[in-house]
Amino acid sequence: MTWTEIVQRFLGGTGSKTDAKNRLLLVLQEDRLGLTPEKKEALRRDILAAIRKHIDIDPDGFNMEFIHSVEQNEMRVSAPVQVGRSTLSVSK
Repeated sequence: MTWTEIVQRFLGGTGSKTDAKNRLLLVLQEDRLGLTPEKKEALRRDILAAIRKHIDIDPDGFNMEFIHSVEQNEMRVSAPVQVGRSTLSVSK
C-alpha cells in the first residue's frame, strides 16, 4: 500500500479519479435520458409539487436519482414524510 492510499483511506478521500468517473457517469446518464440539467431540475420540481399535493414531505430531504444497469433503467425518488398533520388526501 502506498503512502497516498494510506492517507486517502485514513481521510476518507475518494481521489480525483473516482470524482472524474462519477462526473462522466452523470453526463452519460443525462445524455441517455435526453435530459438537460434544466429539464432534470424541472422534472424534480414537478414531482416534488405532485407529491406535496397529497403528502406532507420535507422538501430539503427530497432526492431524485436515475440508475442505469444492463437489465433496466429506473428513477428512484425518496422524500422524508413529516408526521403531525393528516398525511394523505384521497379524492373521489
